[in-house]
Amino acid sequence: MTDSRVKGAIFALVALFSLGAGAATSPLEAYRSALAQLAPPGAVVFEYAETRTGPTRTILEQHRVYRSADGRERNETIAADGAAVVPAIVRFSTQATWPYDVRQFAVDDADYTTQPLGTAVLDGKRVLAYSTVRVTTGDFAITALYLDPLRHLPVRESFDAQGGGCKGSGTIAFGPVAGHWMPTAVSTTCTVTATGAAFRESIRFSGFSFPQQIPADIFGAPQ
Repeated sequence: MTDSRVKGAIFALVALFSLGAGAATSPLEAYRSALAQLAPPGAVVFEYAETRTGPTRTILEQHRVYRSADGRERNETIAADGAAVVPAIVRFSTQATWPYDVRQFAVDDADYTTQPLGTAVLDGKRVLAYSTVRVTTGDFAITALYLDPLRHLPVRESFDAQGGGCKGSGTIAFGPVAGHWMPTAVSTTCTVTATGAAFRESIRFSGFSFPQQIPADIFGAPQ
């Protein structure tokens, strides 16, 4: 092969590699795509254990929640401080958007600048780590993002929040459940601006199930 043909072959390979590299999807692009493609969970039943610690006492509660696809919710307190609550204390509410939906913690280009930190290890598993800074005004900001390297969905996010005279920070963890990407744990701390009193709260989710439909009478309505 002549020198000119060798050079031509090399340039062709370089051009092909460059095109492929340009077409490659970055982990953050893959994250946003994966988030957009997630199907809404629809109707869901789950339990959560909640621990609230204040300056003078700690409260432990166990809850069972029925949530419809349109946002109707029945929240039952079934245990408190280790003792069963019989009958359960029942509260009804309606929220079209579930506050713990993974989409509510999205990191997008419009609101955040993102800096890759390489790989990290969380709970013995390798993840892709990013620091994030919110560039728009708001009372809530994601400060760190950790992605599953295969699914490109968040396994943990750190955040700062303020409101109601309280300022603090926390984390939320997610994972796969029956084809959905659901919250597994939340932990927050908050300091009251006026008094300096500190409060901590942790939530652990469990027992997710996804029925086709939840009977109407669960929400206090006639069938």
